[in-house]
Amino acid sequence: MHLSSTTLLVLASTTHAFTPAGPRPRAQSLRAGQWWDDSTAAATDAGSTPVAAPTTATATGESHPIKAGDHVRLHYTLTTTSGQALDGAELTFDTEEVDLVVGAGGFLPALHNALNGASLTVDKSETMTLSAPFGERDPRLGPIPVPAANAPKGMQPGDRAGLSNGATARVMSVSDEKVVIDANHLYAGEDLTLTVTLLEPPNHRALDEATFAGGCFWGVELAYQREPGVVRTEVGYAQGADPSPSYEAVCSGVTGHTEAVRVRYDPARVSYERLCDLLLDRLGENRYALNRVGNDQGTQYRHGIYFRDDAQKKTAEAVIAREQQRDPDRPIVTEVEKSAAYYAAEAYHQQYLEKGGQSAKKSDGSTIRCYG
Repeated sequence: MHLSSTTLLVLASTTHAFTPAGPRPRAQSLRAGQWWDDSTAAATDAGSTPVAAPTTATATGESHPIKAGDHVRLHYTLTTTSGQALDGAELTFDTEEVDLVVGAGGFLPALHNALNGASLTVDKSETMTLSAPFGERDPRLGPIPVPAANAPKGMQPGDRAGLSNGATARVMSVSDEKVVIDANHLYAGEDLTLTVTLLEPPNHRALDEATFAGGCFWGVELAYQREPGVVRTEVGYAQGADPSPSYEAVCSGVTGHTEAVRVRYDPARVSYERLCDLLLDRLGENRYALNRVGNDQGTQYRHGIYFRDDAQKKTAEAVIAREQQRDPDRPIVTEVEKSAAYYAAEAYHQQYLEKGGQSAKKSDGSTIRCYG
């Protein structure tokens, strides 16, 4: 991504939610070439990392080799090499106590890479150095002067600015003539220290799986990323007939697929009912609209709950029935069907909005802005 004062327009500070005026364009990653590299980071290749089966407890003090696909619960911190804590406002992901599936996306790709192949012992801290995990500084991303006429009034150094491509930048300086912004990550070019403690043996907890569709899968995925108890998310194409769907083919509406999100979650921490409610809450009035969510229209944007077994089916139907009672005169058209064929979407779609700078932290209540 190359930024210039002629091609880049500052839209607003990040306190203002940006909503696109029309249907979502077909775009590649918002931050291609920056610290989140879809072509090389194992963490972004969600389709290649099946979750390992639960294991039995092991002896205290035993070293556990960690590999891609392992579900791990851990405590970790990131600091500068001088020991200074990172500014949490600059991070789109949680630190400290977290659950993740190694190599399955989310968090910092360098964290996944450091864990994959490591040997960790429960309750024993390990320290590693991460080499420029947010990438090197790119002069094309800033500092960039933008005419003051193109910037919102009242911006101050240190503010975050929303850009016309959906990314964000820091405001470095403000004058009557120009606003200087920098879209490099604050910690670009810096080595960081990772301190990690395994809290329980890998794959110690049984995870369940659920599949939902709610229009644009970027925004739906981020909503589930933020839900406590959700361990892994992946966007893909569901309920269609084409055995090798591509984004372009699905967008044409001829494959029968709908954009969907597959969720791995810890049923001890979040219920399937809650996950169904989250979808309907996000749909809002769109629950009454057939083959449409917001500006996105077509069968590829139909919304649905796709159950795995009879227990999920019963719960999903009960949730729909309960919500239908609130407004009996308007039928809810969110489909409830047995989960059929599902195919992971292309790597650049995975955790798309987090890569673009939106927070995926648990319980984050900020507005989800879906853009391309």
